[in-house]
Amino acid sequence: MYTESLELGLRFQILLRQSLLVLAMTLFLQSCTTSVVVQGTIPTPLVSKIPARMGVYYSDEFKHFKYEEVIRDSGGWSIDLGQQNLSFFQNLAKSVFQGVEEVHEPPLTPEEMQGLDGVLVPSIEKYGFLTPSISGLKFYSASIEYRVSMYDSVGTKIGDWNIVGYGKSEGGMFSSDDAVNEATVLAIRDGGARIAIELIDQPAVQAWLQSLDGSIESPVGTPAAVEAVETPEGLDGVPDA
Repeated sequence: MYTESLELGLRFQILLRQSLLVLAMTLFLQSCTTSVVVQGTIPTPLVSKIPARMGVYYSDEFKHFKYEEVIRDSGGWSIDLGQQNLSFFQNLAKSVFQGVEEVHEPPLTPEEMQGLDGVLVPSIEKYGFLTPSISGLKFYSASIEYRVSMYDSVGTKIGDWNIVGYGKSEGGMFSSDDAVNEATVLAIRDGGARIAIELIDQPAVQAWLQSLDGSIESPVGTPAAVEAVETPEGLDGVPDA
């Protein structure tokens, strides 16, 4: 009985020490957090505008999107995409549609939809990044998966599309935080360019435009003025609907 109690006591002490070690390591990594507020100049695509006046809803999560992760042996990362991502999409919407007005969360009343042909709701489904120490490659990379939802003037959903933007930055040219910032800026740019190019080609969007005015000839396959960043296999950014 005494021996069993001693063994149980020793096991408990070992487990306690292991737990304290893990906790201490976690707290240490969290205290070494690299904070990145994403910023930079992102040109918007130059495309023929879709002949419609759209309401656009930006959720609080979209406006203030922040990604946080603790990476073993690398410490914590806090990446704030919010303001940069919002500013880019505000300019993107004005570039893509003939008229734009920011609105509250759908559904909107008939009075609130006066003068609007539909509502666009962008969101960020996923964000991720890789450092050379994780990937084993010589560059930093970032990817953003956007989800774009569209509704017509009576609140019926036109469609949902998931589009992935990808960016990379050479590790030797920047510090780690600057490299992640650069890769993220390019991912936002790439995702926006894909949305601008591919949205008009969706059959549901084409049918919606025809319902607005049968005489409208909607532009198809209009090239963007910015070049999309090379996308690796598995991140093709093609809408899923």
